[in-house]
Amino acid sequence: MTSIKSDPLLTVCKGIIYFLLGVVGFAGVAVALTVPALLVFYQKATAQIVEAGAPESLYWLIVALLLVVAGLLYLGFRFFRHMLHIVQSVSEGDPFTPDNADRLTAMAWLMLTITAISIPVAALAVYITKVAGEDAGNIDVGVDGGGILLILTLFVLARVFRKGTEMRADLEGTV
Repeated sequence: MTSIKSDPLLTVCKGIIYFLLGVVGFAGVAVALTVPALLVFYQKATAQIVEAGAPESLYWLIVALLLVVAGLLYLGFRFFRHMLHIVQSVSEGDPFTPDNADRLTAMAWLMLTITAISIPVAALAVYITKVAGEDAGNIDVGVDGGGILLILTLFVLARVFRKGTEMRADLEGTV
């Protein structure tokens, strides 16, 4: 296939994806480094929690929340890596490959996992802020229709890519 080297849309997409990978990667590292820091400063952190009038057990909920958030950021990073590989394959002129069908399927499962895990994570965050006596602000807990639509679209596109790959292989076999 011919490669598409000068498509401005693909260039912009790659730039945005690289930016998002950087942001999600940085946030993931920052959150992941916070957990060992909290463990090192266990006594100081629990003293501040108790001083604020919250139970000492809140410390472990905070650690658990940070671990799960780090995991969610890792899943988001993997999502954008798959997206980057798909955009790169379009630039190379051959997007209809079994690898891209697998990537789209993986992206759908990643988004489904992120969506499912984010609901209890948001609820835990609200609980922690309320127990700590802080204002929970405006935290939305629930399933977003756009997220469900994205998941369904990714699963359907994965099937389209898989079927397109099969059809192309059949066509090449008959020529």
